[in-house]
Amino acid sequence: MVDSIYSILFDLLRLALDSGENQANRVPIHLTSKQWERLFFEAKRQSVLDVVFSAINKLPKDERPPKPILVCWAAHAEATADMNRRMNQEAMRLTEIFHKMGRRTAVLKGAANARLYPDPLSRQCGDIDFWVEGGRKSVESLLLDLKLLPEPEISASQHHIHLPKNADGVVVEVHFRPASGIPFRNEKLQNFLNEEILKSELVPEGFYSPTIKFALVMQLSHLQQHFFSKGLGLRQYMDYFVLLQHSTDIDRSEVASVIKSLCMGKACAAVMWLLGEVFGLERERMLCAPDAWRGKKLLNLAFKGGNFGQHDLNRSKHNVFVRWFNDRLRTLRWLPFDPVNIFFKELKYWRLTLSLIPLRIKRRRIAL
Repeated sequence: MVDSIYSILFDLLRLALDSGENQANRVPIHLTSKQWERLFFEAKRQSVLDVVFSAINKLPKDERPPKPILVCWAAHAEATADMNRRMNQEAMRLTEIFHKMGRRTAVLKGAANARLYPDPLSRQCGDIDFWVEGGRKSVESLLLDLKLLPEPEISASQHHIHLPKNADGVVVEVHFRPASGIPFRNEKLQNFLNEEILKSELVPEGFYSPTIKFALVMQLSHLQQHFFSKGLGLRQYMDYFVLLQHSTDIDRSEVASVIKSLCMGKACAAVMWLLGEVFGLERERMLCAPDAWRGKKLLNLAFKGGNFGQHDLNRSKHNVFVRWFNDRLRTLRWLPFDPVNIFFKELKYWRLTLSLIPLRIKRRRIAL
């Protein structure tokens, strides 16, 4: 059974993302100061705090939080809006730099998703995922020539390079591959994404944004990767809901076919159930039939760990070795969810782990 505070959180998220036609049918919200404090805390854990605030601004005055909470919430929302502006400016600046060098670019996930929200500045942002064509060696060489990267990066990542944080506090990951990949059908995934990303279009924010089809396939692979490992909160699922709201019947039909061919059907069915349960996604906008059994597992994982599993209090108590053991055990527990993908994901993990042993010894670090 869903906690009553989460039920209200779901209602406010629906209100924030709604175009307006269903607002007249909503149930009035009357909470105590303690309940508002808890709602604030849970929305913060899920990194949806400022999207919820945009819903609160739609409420009648007698339904809003007490003034001290409202002022704190408003300050947080304004800080988020300011960071979104900075991120858009940095994405536009990088787009212009690489355009002059004759390179195609696109912004993946975050900022590209945010622009589709009813209030584009309300989405809590992380870093900028910025794709540049050319492959790792070419992109790294270009970053060094442009003095965007101080020195060659030694990293385990197979798809991106970290840039130093800029003066505005913006962090950028430059992707030389559109996505990290999936077990079993990765080559087919990469071929689809590499072809589709070339259709990216320049948007008013000043950067190139991929097609909805690209975003739906790429971000489902991203969701699958994370809920098999550390976990996901509501923000990433909210992004996927917004993408589906902006998709056409043709988009969804083609994406559903690609997802099936990539063996991501189980993950997709679970996500569809969660989007229906939390955000009220209509059946006709779903990519496949929803799976309640798997979907409830994802929702419980979101409740427990919050955004990217970072708020799992039990996990933070353990040392690095206990956390590693629990992570491996967690992966095994996902076997009934999707046996094929879990097997190949774990195989990929061990191959990568063993290949990095010489680098870990050289750098005297357990983790890279």
